[in-house]
Amino acid sequence: MALFSAQLILIAILLHRFMSLSTPVATNLIVVSLMGAAIGILLSILAFAQIWTKGIEGTGIALTALIVSLIIFAVPIYHLPNLIRLPAINDITTDLLSPPQFRTIATLRESQANSLEYPGSSFISAQASAYPDISTLMLERSHQDSYELIHGVIRDLGWEVVSEQQPSRRNKTGYIEAVDQSMLLGFRDDIVVRIRGNADFTRIDMRSASRYGRHDLGTNANRIRETFAIMKTRIARVEANRIDSLERSRIAKLTSIEKKKKARERIRRKKEQEASQGTFMLPKANFSQDDLSPNNIDESGQPTQKKFGASGFANQSPNAVGAPTARKHRVQKIHRSKRKRRRKKWIPFRKFP
Repeated sequence: MALFSAQLILIAILLHRFMSLSTPVATNLIVVSLMGAAIGILLSILAFAQIWTKGIEGTGIALTALIVSLIIFAVPIYHLPNLIRLPAINDITTDLLSPPQFRTIATLRESQANSLEYPGSSFISAQASAYPDISTLMLERSHQDSYELIHGVIRDLGWEVVSEQQPSRRNKTGYIEAVDQSMLLGFRDDIVVRIRGNADFTRIDMRSASRYGRHDLGTNANRIRETFAIMKTRIARVEANRIDSLERSRIAKLTSIEKKKKARERIRRKKEQEASQGTFMLPKANFSQDDLSPNNIDESGQPTQKKFGASGFANQSPNAVGAPTARKHRVQKIHRSKRKRRRKKWIPFRKFP
């Protein structure tokens, strides 16, 4: 009985998930397999009692039956707390007063599936008490950016998009209808997302409804929570990247300003240094022995202008220490007397105020 139940539930899951087996038939097969597993547990307990009292063989077979039957009951036992704690509703929406409506999915549902009309007050009170955190998502973003964001999240979650309508300037409401399957059993749930807003603000409402069954075991509410949590995480990441970019731009700007300030400071210091070193001082003339004769020395003990110009200052190199810089010098042409000197001489000097 245990092995038969395991084979039956495995066939039901495979045919329902990958073939065209309808959900009601798959559900009935799963119920039959659970009943067989329960019978297997009872028979294994009776076998253990017979083995203990009469000392007969068969301990391995009874133990195998018990383990296989418990494995089959593992999933129902896992969902048992949600079955007891949560209300028996199968349609969850973020907008209780005006829930988003299914359009294209209405043509895909079988006649035996649940109705797409929102039940109303009975579900509103049950959802408000069991899932108070399920509410509309408000975003300070344009409706077009919000649509691209939720569309990317749906694509990454692996939902099958049935239809979509992107918001525009004329029609500011967008819709996305999709279908999601449970991982193990492959049960299908229908989702619709509504995006309303303008260029500055957006409201995102979401509705998730099970096609079959009266109790969703909290699956639809968890789906909405997961979707909105991913959206908030991505928005926070985008904002963090934007802030980091602004911070890097600010730091780069401050660095550029600091560099320019330091460059101006270096230029100012260089000018001050050049100004302090730019005081004109006459270089020491290279006097010869003839220049020191009494006829060529004036009353102050310095060589006369003729000897100084010829053998002293005129013989100094422009690059000599103490010589004025080329930028601050002016050149004046002095024409010597034709009786003493018949040539022109260029003598640099600094003009003081």
